[in-house]
Amino acid sequence: MMALGYYAGGCLNGANDNLIFTELFKRPDWLRGGVGPTAIDRRLALFERVMRQGVGAMSVLRWPALCRFRRDQGGGLSGQPSAVGWMTKEPNCHLFAERILERWPQALFAYVTRHPLDMAYSDNKGQLGNWGWLFDLDPTAFTAPEAAQLEYWIRTQRRLDSLLERYPGRIHPLNFDAFAVDPKAHVKALADRLGLEIGDAALTAAVSGVVRPATIGRWRDRDLSVFTPDQLRFCQETGWPVDPTTDA
Repeated sequence: MMALGYYAGGCLNGANDNLIFTELFKRPDWLRGGVGPTAIDRRLALFERVMRQGVGAMSVLRWPALCRFRRDQGGGLSGQPSAVGWMTKEPNCHLFAERILERWPQALFAYVTRHPLDMAYSDNKGQLGNWGWLFDLDPTAFTAPEAAQLEYWIRTQRRLDSLLERYPGRIHPLNFDAFAVDPKAHVKALADRLGLEIGDAALTAAVSGVVRPATIGRWRDRDLSVFTPDQLRFCQETGWPVDPTTDA
């Protein structure tokens, strides 16, 4: 989407995650304190100001740690006259989807999902550790960490289903596994949702760096007995295969 003209910010890590969003919102203790929609909205407003205008004096006054992003963020969107708009990619965005959709009525939320069993066997358990409590999930209550990981995915998926009902047309679910196989088709679908008229050459260039990760399908070589029948049933009912002998 950056290749198609969206400004993603000047402070990105190797995965193109927006580090300013991380600074402002990856705050489990802040959320544990019981912050309400107004407090989250104020922080989103600060984030928007930084994305549009860069890190100005008022932003630093509000959040002194933003000073370290000042040079790399530059003038923000205002310094990118050819950009079609601004975007943010960051793993914790989904936790604030409701407030994001309320704050920016014209925004489209692209919600990326991988195969839940691949997610269960991921070594990255940061989301579960940081945010499991938001979904009333105690990882120690499960016989295996993979089962806790899968339960986290299930509960976030149920929340997504609720959001899709409450915000029709505002959320674009994107199947990462299918995207990795045919990225052009999925980027074209997302571009259409955004009202972008993109030629085939631009689409080809935009997806030229897409690589199908070797971790896709890792669940097929793992022990699925660590999961409950209900967990596996939920995966299957939501369109994800759980029989390793079947095709993806």
